[in-house]
Amino acid sequence: MSHQSVLLKESVEALNLGDDKIFLDATFGAGGHTREALRLIKRLKIIALDQDPEVIDRAKEIGGIEAFNENFRNLDKVLLEAKIEKVDAVLFDLGISSDQLEESGRGFSFSRDEPLDMRMSKKGVIAKDIVNSWNEGALELVLRGFGEETFSRRIAGEIVRRRKEKPLETTGDLVEAVLAVKPKNPRDKIHPATKTFQAIRIATNEELTSLEEGLVKGFEALKSGGRFAVISFHSLEDRIVKNFFRNLVGKGVALRVGKSLKPIRPSDEEVRSNPRSRSAKLRVIEKI
Repeated sequence: MSHQSVLLKESVEALNLGDDKIFLDATFGAGGHTREALRLIKRLKIIALDQDPEVIDRAKEIGGIEAFNENFRNLDKVLLEAKIEKVDAVLFDLGISSDQLEESGRGFSFSRDEPLDMRMSKKGVIAKDIVNSWNEGALELVLRGFGEETFSRRIAGEIVRRRKEKPLETTGDLVEAVLAVKPKNPRDKIHPATKTFQAIRIATNEELTSLEEGLVKGFEALKSGGRFAVISFHSLEDRIVKNFFRNLVGKGVALRVGKSLKPIRPSDEEVRSNPRSRSAKLRVIEKI
């Protein structure tokens, strides 16, 4: 399945891009938003970031952009290196591309048996280390806090029980541990392991801490009148974004873009053509 950028038209329009403006695509991914922006506006300067080195290798093949292998929590360092003081628009798309899910071989998906890696950047602690070395209490907290998993205590206990017999090495091993607690039910809307995989991936990549830091630096990097758009895919991310934006609006340093406090959601047509978009929420503010 080729990657389809979620809320593509809505997010690019919301950024209010134009000739000679500077756009920071802080989560380049499959490059859908950058390509759409370049299609619409020829004289646009684009700085693209992604923590996945394979993604940046592909990004460098596109003309007209400067690409950096970096997490958006360090976007201030990138802009300094690029000799840019302020930008006109910032986009964070917090989703994982279909390419990463299906082709990376790093264990992001429970649909195939791969090594338990889950690192976006290919650096640091891998998911296998977390699953096999963190104590039961820490695992339970991760599953409950990052995955909002109702069966967090039982799944953590099952992981610990199994790893005493042999380490959990692959995504298949982790799926089996979850299914021992939560068997598949035909009525389930999502796979029983979905929340566990989300939680372990977030912990492996320190995603929520990176988001909190990135939001602060992204807003600081904006010019007055600049737009900041964030697409989130689960409630933990969206809560952080919503509260951060609400705080800025309350302080009188930003305006909400749009008539409602509600986020922009994918159309019914988009959800039908791309079911992965169903949980997406787009929030946008303008710096004043």
